[in-house]
Amino acid sequence: MAQEEFKRKLAAILSADVVEYSRLMREDEAATIRTLTAYREVMTTLIKQHHGRVVDTVGDNLLAEFASVVDAVQGAVAIQKEIKSRNAQMPQSRWMLYRIGINLGDLVVEGDRIYGDGVNIAARLEALADPGGICISRTAYDQIEDKLPLGYEYLGEKTAKNTSKPLRVYRVLIESDGEKPGTDKGQNARRSEKYEKIENRIKERLTKPGKKGKSFEDEIKEIGAKFKIWDNRPFHKHIWIYAGVIGFLFVINILIWHDTIWFHWPALGWGLLLFLKWANADKKYGGKNEKKAKTRFQKHLGKYLGVIGFLFIINMWTWHGTIWFHWPALGWGLFLFLHWRKASKAPSSRKP
Repeated sequence: MAQEEFKRKLAAILSADVVEYSRLMREDEAATIRTLTAYREVMTTLIKQHHGRVVDTVGDNLLAEFASVVDAVQGAVAIQKEIKSRNAQMPQSRWMLYRIGINLGDLVVEGDRIYGDGVNIAARLEALADPGGICISRTAYDQIEDKLPLGYEYLGEKTAKNTSKPLRVYRVLIESDGEKPGTDKGQNARRSEKYEKIENRIKERLTKPGKKGKSFEDEIKEIGAKFKIWDNRPFHKHIWIYAGVIGFLFVINILIWHDTIWFHWPALGWGLLLFLKWANADKKYGGKNEKKAKTRFQKHLGKYLGVIGFLFIINMWTWHGTIWFHWPALGWGLFLFLHWRKASKAPSSRKP
């Protein structure tokens, strides 16, 4: 008979817990209990509105179940937004923030109570969430990836207490904590897929012969550079600003021509700073094998010849008995020489 009372089902589990509950109780026990009671009523109402039911409330924790992951996540977002709104009406020291974890898993049901790994994982996800944030499992993410107008950030595999294997964790990007108007909602999902792809590649590479002793950090840097996880756009933006400003100064120099070339001085000084920034970015983001280093140098050389050739033509076209194109050629040529030295010293990627 006892065995017939135990049933199993698949459900979405929501686990919520108050951040710094002990501190709040220590500072003002009565006020904390009043706020907890009020917030719990709000959460219960929102959970019911999203077709869920509250299973248990122990201390500052709340456990609920939903038949749908979509309902569970929508309910969690509504809870966090409502709590944020209510917290704004109180002093910051008395804010009551919740962490929420959501998992889709198998449950053991006994009467109105639920047990099993599905519940345990939801609790572990809740502990990984930011204050006022929501974390979901991979099984939950698969159900809502394209169904809700939300962003998701893949946080990688996390080791959690009392779980047989690491959890693949996703952070829900609520509009109030990261989404800006006009943001592409699919961008965060694509970024999550990119991180997961990199993670799988790392696992594959670490299992290959000869990879023992190589650190995880070395692998993530090497593969991350290939997938452009570290963004080098600030340096490229610097190049365009440099080209625009120096080009503008060149035009002004020609328009107010008085037999004097002066634009090359700011070009030379700023160019030195640009080169140092490039060298740092190249060291941080670029690959370091011989083939890649030589390819980048060849591209640099091509740009140098093109630009200096253009300046030579301008010099001849506007000839007034003065040679000036050799100054930018000399300054940039120094940077090109240093680049060549660096490329020639790059370690070879060829096997011995």
